[in-house]
Amino acid sequence: MSPNDSQHELLLRYLDGRVTPEERLRAVELLRIDPEARAFLRTVSEQAVMVADLERIAAGREKALHPRQVVAEQRRKIVPVNFRAWPWRVAAAAAVLVLAALAFQFRSNARPGIVRVTKVTGASQYFGSKGKIENALTAGTSLGAGDTLQTRSCDAWIELKLRDGSTLTIAGNATLRLLDGEAGGKRFELSQGSLWANPAAGATGDPVLIQTPTVAVEVRGAQFNIQTSSTKSIVRVNEGSARVKNNLDGTVVAVAKGQQVATALGWKEPFTATTQPAPIDYWACDLWQVPEVILGRWLPPTGQHRARLGAEPLLWPISERDSMMLYAVALAAWKSSEHPVVLHSDSKLRFRGRTERAQMVRFGFSTQKIRGVFAGKFEVDIPPAALGPAGGTWEVELLLAHFRPLHPHLAASPEGLELTDVYALTINDDAGLEINHIELVPRN
Repeated sequence: MSPNDSQHELLLRYLDGRVTPEERLRAVELLRIDPEARAFLRTVSEQAVMVADLERIAAGREKALHPRQVVAEQRRKIVPVNFRAWPWRVAAAAAVLVLAALAFQFRSNARPGIVRVTKVTGASQYFGSKGKIENALTAGTSLGAGDTLQTRSCDAWIELKLRDGSTLTIAGNATLRLLDGEAGGKRFELSQGSLWANPAAGATGDPVLIQTPTVAVEVRGAQFNIQTSSTKSIVRVNEGSARVKNNLDGTVVAVAKGQQVATALGWKEPFTATTQPAPIDYWACDLWQVPEVILGRWLPPTGQHRARLGAEPLLWPISERDSMMLYAVALAAWKSSEHPVVLHSDSKLRFRGRTERAQMVRFGFSTQKIRGVFAGKFEVDIPPAALGPAGGTWEVELLLAHFRPLHPHLAASPEGLELTDVYALTINDDAGLEINHIELVPRN
């Protein structure tokens, strides 16, 4: 790619500091991937140095001829400068400094396994390999071996771009650690949560390796997704193929397009690849059956109430400085169904629960495409009047078409998507939210 005039202008404005945060990321990415863009900036630097040398020689001669006039000029008030009006010697210094900083950045980013954060939504946390901790990530952040990412709620997700243009997305309550690459490979450790991998067009280079508590996955140019917990993993391959190794006994199986492999600690079933099961459009989860929970705390049965899931506090970042408190419960549909659960716009989600105090409750779910990638979140707010008297058990049926998409560029409607997580929460105030039953009901 040869930088055109608009790219040249962008690079010059980047030197001047007159760029938006988005333009700054574009300029840095352009200089990172395009040698011709770096050559352009280097040419600007060399020309500026040459002109600055000529001006320095001329200034020396002027000082020798008119010393008093030069002193008077130096005492003038310094005013803010603009790159278009900069003397070449200032431009030279700026260009040299930028090139030096970029060179250092490129050398730092040359380590194996480096990725870049491209999208962030919701509560996340970053643990740097050298002990740095941040409660929020921003797009454009570069990550290296030893860094760890966490999405800390059911409606949070992070997209990462690999050096070859492929992307990884983690969502839900997920933890991903970047490992040192071997022989140029890209290695990650997914200790919990969901991960989707989408290869760049024509990417067939170094393998991607994902380690979970129960399996190790190796792929080249494949589109796949992994859902894992500390005891169970499911790997689905939707395009291409993968090699999956059982951590328990070292058994390796090949997983082809349209197949999946699942295992859990203590399972006695053979470790083999099977055809992905057909989707179902009805799903129910009684919490007394004790499914695995993403977020919430178990409340034991009493004389009046069966076992249920109580909301847990969750700090939700709004900006770098401001946060709000959520009180949420969340369940993973994949942990309580052997089949993908398909959604239709005219289906309904039925929630049964209670709140100790009258408060609006936000209900939501996250999705992925059937045999595809992450597809975003959907939410709806229900006022307390629609839930009935505080303290009593209520049941609400919510038409999926009434849920608003949080990321319509991923999917504007839930029609035909797969259900991954379901959640309910209150905002700022703890209303004593409890959920004891969730059910997806098709219209017919």
